Amino acid sequence: MALRYGYFDSEITGVDDEGMPVFDRAETSDLFALLFASLVSDGVLAQPGNCFRVLGAGSGMAVDVQPGFGMVRGHFAYDNEASRLAVEPAPQKYGRIDRVVLRCNYLDRMVEIVVKKGTEAARPVPPVLVRPNAGDYYELCLANIRLAAGQKNITQSSITDTRADSSVCGYITQLIDHLDTDVFFAQFEAFYREFVDKSETSYTQFVQMAQDAYKAFSEDITAYLAALKKDSTDAYNGLIDLMNNFYNSLSAKGKELHDRYSEEIAAYVEQLEEKGSSDLAAITQQLLDFRNTNEAEFLAWFERIKGMLGSDPAGNLQNGLDGLAGRLEDLEEMLFTGMVRMKLETGQGDYATDCLGNPILAGHPICRCGK
Repeated sequence: MALRYGYFDSEITGVDDEGMPVFDRAETSDLFALLFASLVSDGVLAQPGNCFRVLGAGSGMAVDVQPGFGMVRGHFAYDNEASRLAVEPAPQKYGRIDRVVLRCNYLDRMVEIVVKKGTEAARPVPPVLVRPNAGDYYELCLANIRLAAGQKNITQSSITDTRADSSVCGYITQLIDHLDTDVFFAQFEAFYREFVDKSETSYTQFVQMAQDAYKAFSEDITAYLAALKKDSTDAYNGLIDLMNNFYNSLSAKGKELHDRYSEEIAAYVEQLEEKGSSDLAAITQQLLDFRNTNEAEFLAWFERIKGMLGSDPAGNLQNGLDGLAGRLEDLEEMLFTGMVRMKLETGQGDYATDCLGNPILAGHPICRCGK
């Protein structure tokens, strides 16, 4: 390859077939790109800090690229406005890692920023950057986008900024005082991972403490409820025992009174039976004695009574007996109840009656014993 140099003013040495001038010092853009590539490194500007920074769009499957300036193999790209890039939908089974790349596109003669899609996998890795010594493309990675299966929105936590990693991008520096940011990025990445690990550990400890506190609280509440239930059960059983004892005491007392009353009634009935039998035997004997000794007088008396009873001695006698039986029943009721029944006499000299004409009887105690 002949020595190349530049740039110097050209002189027109002729005209080509299309009528265009021919210059003796004409050079392609390759020489100009070679000049910049030899003086400055690939990458983006370190200042401002958001130069070509990739951010989540806030909703949907898209990212925003902030304004910036970058160099790729001596070719530069500049944008003073933010741009939005669409990201293909997330896979449904496994995850995927895409790259946002600053690409020198020799085929289309342009420097562009595009999303380079990764491959779905159980353990996904970013797609390989195209970085040949000669070819159609040369790529720098601005950021990685990690997508979970079924993800619908891209948040900032899904994006890893790789601008500072000189192995895939880096910041623009002078080659004579080149700053290898690969080491710096590795240290930063290690610090970030350590910070994340500590945060996750602290969160895990916090969750464990919360679970322990909840468990202790649950155990205390359970013990309190168990003690409360036991106290309530003991109080209830004590009340039942007290009621049973009281009922049994009442039952025993009632049974005792009932048995004593039954014994007294039985004794009283037995006394009545004995006295009745004795009185009946005495009366019977008196009647027999009367018959044996006074039969003649009785017959005379009976004849006299027959004369008094009239033509229907049986009926008159029965009426008399019924009257005596009624009076005997009244007398017996008065003896047992201690009350005397009598008709109520009005101020006119007659007696008070009910709607059927029956006289109304009033009770009056024989004594004031209260029984």
